[in-house]
Amino acid sequence: MDPVLSRVAKALALVAIAAAAGWGLHWLRRRAPAWLARRRGVADVPAFRHGLGLVLLAPQLAILVVVLWKVIDLFDALRDVRMSVLELVKRGLSSSVFTVDMHGYTALDVLELPVLLAGLWLGVQALTWLLRRYVLRSVGADRGVEETIVGIVRYALLFLGGVIVLKAWGLDVGSLAIAGGVLGVGVGFGLQNIANNFVSGVVIGLERPYKIGDFVKVGEFLGTVERIGARSTEIRTLDRVSIVVPNSRFLEQEVVNWSLGDPVSRVHVPVSVAYGSDVDSVRATLLEAARSHPCVLADPAPQVQLVRFGESALDFELLVWTHDPRNQFTLRSDLNYRVEANLRRHDLTIPFPQRELRLSASQLDALLDVMGGRPVPATVGDTPRSTTPPLSEIPAELAPRAWSDAGLRELVDRMRGTGGVEVTDRRHLLKLHPRCFVGCEAVDWLVRSEGIAREQAVRLGRRLAARGELRHVLDEHPFEDGRLFYRFRADEAA
Repeated sequence: MDPVLSRVAKALALVAIAAAAGWGLHWLRRRAPAWLARRRGVADVPAFRHGLGLVLLAPQLAILVVVLWKVIDLFDALRDVRMSVLELVKRGLSSSVFTVDMHGYTALDVLELPVLLAGLWLGVQALTWLLRRYVLRSVGADRGVEETIVGIVRYALLFLGGVIVLKAWGLDVGSLAIAGGVLGVGVGFGLQNIANNFVSGVVIGLERPYKIGDFVKVGEFLGTVERIGARSTEIRTLDRVSIVVPNSRFLEQEVVNWSLGDPVSRVHVPVSVAYGSDVDSVRATLLEAARSHPCVLADPAPQVQLVRFGESALDFELLVWTHDPRNQFTLRSDLNYRVEANLRRHDLTIPFPQRELRLSASQLDALLDVMGGRPVPATVGDTPRSTTPPLSEIPAELAPRAWSDAGLRELVDRMRGTGGVEVTDRRHLLKLHPRCFVGCEAVDWLVRSEGIAREQAVRLGRRLAARGELRHVLDEHPFEDGRLFYRFRADEAA
């Protein structure tokens, strides 16, 4: 058989083997996740498929590289090209790129440094995991102490390992320290907040004013401590929102920790009742509401205090104790429900705010004139007053105007005439209303032509409607200052 054909046949065989192996791995990636999910008793098949795809990526790449290498070995020309490429790559990686302290560094050295640092990071992570899993948890260390020790060990190992890696790589650590000191002066100003938070995290880890699981309030944030890091602390609020708070805030301002020491805390529930209520009945009612709630502690016992004499009510405060400060808002709400029901059952009133308004007779007449001229008693208290005060005591813009029958007829003629209200056919909801005008436009015309307020214009329009001079096109509304259609009596006849 021809040697060339033999090599081609071998190459095709290798390609066929690679294709079969690739198809097999692809089949395994499709079928195995469902089988693994059934074995584990879970339904998260996509998670298994994603994980298995990452695992099978390495053998797929290995098969591709091996087949490509073997195919190239079969042909002399391809083998020569491969050797030339490898020689070129080797020469490029071994040539010096830059020099530091008379020591030249190649491209391979530059690629080697991040690999070493990544290996250092993975090694430190593995060591701290072993420390946490087999040492700290075996001795029963608290979670907060565990996080603090692991953090300190991690950063110490990273620092020492970094120095060793740089020394082995050929850098003079002493010269780097001098350069770092010069650079650190400028960088320190920009990173002072980060350094402040880092040092605060170390102090918090040593003093432990709070720990993971505590219910705290720092500034406007209220929630449970979920994580204490080197730079920040994660708080999960009652709304289940995670808030990342810089560690320095825990040392620079007041922090309320309901879980520090004894978690029992007191809840305040303010209650106001009307003057004249029996204070003993109020006290008994509030204590009844408190003692009936299962989350209120019997010892210390609930208390009721009369706090102050308010402007329109007696202000009490119900004080109860609870062992779960996280539910203090729910407890306060439940007590409010119970207190309201008990007060209603015992005929005890929660008052409305009260204000006293004093008006003179002239001011009252002017106010009633604006509101529609509703009649009022002839006396205010025990002091008689005139029902028709002089016009000089009423503001000019609110003073009523006397209209005679002839004056009203002349007013209607002017409203319908040239320069009056626009009377035309109007359409609303596919229905045509002939020869009508809009109420708010008529009010505008009366204000301009007669020099009166809009309230008086509306009253004047209602007077015309009462006389039968105009009406709503559907007889559904009185005269109003709005987008309603009205028609004059003369237009009705037309």
